Amino acid sequence: MDIGTWANSILKKLNWTDIALVKLCCITIGIILATLIPLLLGINIWWLVAAVVIFAIKPVYKGFIK
Repeated sequence: MDIGTWANSILKKLNWTDIALVKLCCITIGIILATLIPLLLGINIWWLVAAVVIFAIKPVYKGFIK
């Protein structure tokens, strides 16, 4: 079993609340990292906005356009 098949088998067991909790966990980890590494707080906000847009292109395309 490759990692993609394994990940899909795990995802099929989760409902929308479980996925929302995973997202909140990732946000919390990001906040913890920003607290522990103050250099991260100095990043220009526009770099983060650009990263969000780039990361959102494929899911938005697959979910709404395709």
